[in-house]
Amino acid sequence: MAKLETARKPRPSPIVIMCGSFDAFADATYAEVMAGTLAGDFLLILDHLREWDEQGVWALAYAR
Repeated sequence: MAKLETARKPRPSPIVIMCGSFDAFADATYAEVMAGTLAGDFLLILDHLREWDEQGVWALAYAR
């Protein structure tokens, strides 16, 4: 039974695994944009990545 309950829990996204939280990733990304080391257009991509993370779209790739 414990295995079934564990399997049903949502897994963290790769971004959360790498950075600890999506907000930490977003903060680091914003700092890089402000420093000029990352293009400002990446903030648009960041919005889409946040949706991807919140909706669990990344998990669909692992389900196959």
